[in-house]
Amino acid sequence: MGEFSDEPRDRRGFSDEEHDRIREQLIETTRELLLTYDPKKVTLTDITEPVGISKGSFYRFFDTKADLYLVILQREMEEFGEEVRSELSDVDEPREGLERLFWSYAEFAEGNPLVQQIVIQNDYQKLVRNVSPDRIEQIQRDEMAALLPVIDALRAESHGLLADVDTTTLLGLMGGSIGYLALHRDEFEGYEDVREEYEQGYYKRVQDVLISSLARGLTAEE
Repeated sequence: MGEFSDEPRDRRGFSDEEHDRIREQLIETTRELLLTYDPKKVTLTDITEPVGISKGSFYRFFDTKADLYLVILQREMEEFGEEVRSELSDVDEPREGLERLFWSYAEFAEGNPLVQQIVIQNDYQKLVRNVSPDRIEQIQRDEMAALLPVIDALRAESHGLLADVDTTTLLGLMGGSIGYLALHRDEFEGYEDVREEYEQGYYKRVQDVLISSLARGLTAEE
């Protein structure tokens, strides 16, 4: 880091340029690690050694590993928001728009490897227990901002319940229903193997009815 030695130092020993560069390296290094390893088994040494800083220096960039994990999830959510905006760019009918939004969210929860590693396959609440409530709230606000333009556009065209539902409630509904279903996908698919009354494709049928019902109920004119 001698190349920056003539610059003003701050951030407890790092220049602004150094700080931003190293922070990005820590994020990218950890992202790659989480594509392969259980978050609980990733150590500070695993994260800091490739970047060339000490374990103690890690805390100049993030309060905890969980804080770093949340930043990675936040970026995934921001990318998801961009994809959804593109997917819904030609939709102005609220029910169709909500169905596309919900299906996109389901596919994101089921198929994004980092969501799978950090949320689905691990106890997310335990992973973030050391992160301050204010920090989690800030990240959740940033995640909502990624979807806000899509939801506002659908709300403006709706004459049903959607017109009166705030973004926080709608995202909570998505997470508490579609997200919950994705979280327990293995259990639903396991029913197909042990119970005769559950035919193949049971999970997808439940998912289809759930998404259709939510979209229809939120956009039905009163």
